Amino acid sequence: MKTLFSGTCALLAVLLVSCGSIHSIMVGQARPAIAPEAVRVFYTAPRHFERIAIINSSSGPTWAFTTRGQLEDAIAKLREEAARLGANGVLIEATGTSSSGNLGIGVGGFGGDYGYHSGYAVGGSGAFGGPILHKTAQASAIYVR
Repeated sequence: MKTLFSGTCALLAVLLVSCGSIHSIMVGQARPAIAPEAVRVFYTAPRHFERIAIINSSSGPTWAFTTRGQLEDAIAKLREEAARLGANGVLIEATGTSSSGNLGIGVGGFGGDYGYHSGYAVGGSGAFGGPILHKTAQASAIYVR
């Protein structure tokens, strides 16, 4: 039982610490790479820009609840990828939450019979389950003139 619990905890730790993902589709000409700190985040389109790529990013997973930090992580990944492509901006087009499965933990079978012919018995169990969630962001890597 102890080995099963240790294995479950190790699996949970690996799932929750793993990194998110990022995917790019080139739609324009890449430029020389720049520092991620130089990439500006836009929520509305600037006046004059050139689209370089469409980037989809997701944060690392959490169990059952998402945090604001996950969205910031997804946007940071967008900035890093845009910088690698030479874009000086990312135009955020969509954000959301996605699920990559469910994880449940249950404990049961504890308790006992107290007394000879006393009629008292105690038992119990407990469980919690929830989805593994990621924050997602889609943006265009852009070069603002």
